[in-house]
Order: sequence, then structure tokens, then C-alpha cells
Amino acid sequence: MHGAIDAVCHEESITTACKRLLQQQSFSTQDDIRHRLIEMGFNDVSQSTVSRLLSRLGVAKVPNAYGKKVYCLTVENEPVQVSSSIASQIEYITHNQLVVVVKTHPGGAQLVARLIDIQPHAEILGTVGGNDTVMVAPRDITRIEECEKVVKARLGIAV
Repeated sequence: MHGAIDAVCHEESITTACKRLLQQQSFSTQDDIRHRLIEMGFNDVSQSTVSRLLSRLGVAKVPNAYGKKVYCLTVENEPVQVSSSIASQIEYITHNQLVVVVKTHPGGAQLVARLIDIQPHAEILGTVGGNDTVMVAPRDITRIEECEKVVKARLGIAV
């Protein structure tokens, strides 16, 4: 029985380690991921194991900013709960017919940008988060009002 429990614990820890690696670094090959996992102490990692891990984590190969294809987490396994504490970090949300701007308290923009990006939405092309400002690019600037409503809803702000 202990062998089965150990195997489950090992599987959970290697999955967690792989997810953390993908959140922290860019990898262009499964072999790069495999070598990094081996460096972390997972000695029995094969290419097929890495392939199964990537499938389980919902990983896709997408072009990075330089056009090089890298592995990227595309789905989150745990839903994010937005509470009123996030809304309390936001000073205002507005737009200028081109981008939606979310003004936060200092240091809050990265978290707010992540919360907006975490689940893709048809109205949102992407975000850029600084220290206290998030710029949200709408997919279509003629629908900027709808984009702003989606952003507000994501952050728990009354529309």
C-alpha cells in the first residue's frame, strides 16, 4: 500500500514542480523541461513523462515575444476568487477610446493584470501591468465600452 501512496505523492510533486518551472521560465523543448526536472531531483523523468505532465497541465507551445515557440500554461487548474479586497485596491477604471486604464494603489497593478488575464475573454486582447497602472487592450476599439464592463466585472467593480 505504501508504494501506491508514494507513487501518488511523487506524481503530485512532479506535477507541481513542472507547473512552477513553466510559470518561472521559458522552455522550447520537452527535453529542456526533462533536464531541469532531473536537476531538481526527479531522476526517473522520461520524455513521455514530460509529455503526459504537459498534457495534464494544459500546456501549449506558443510563440514568445521573439517569435520562438515555447511551452506555456494555457489553463489554470484552480479558479481564482476575486473578493472585495481586490476592488479596494483599485482607484478607478476608465478608457480613452483606445485602451482601458485601471489605476491601482502602488504595487497592485501586476496582480490586477493577472486577474484580468487569467481567463481569456473575447473582448480583451491583453494587458500590460506596471506598478500602479494596468492598460487593457480591447480586441476591437469600437467595443471599448464592452471591454471596460468585462474588466470591471472581473475585478468585482459594480458596472
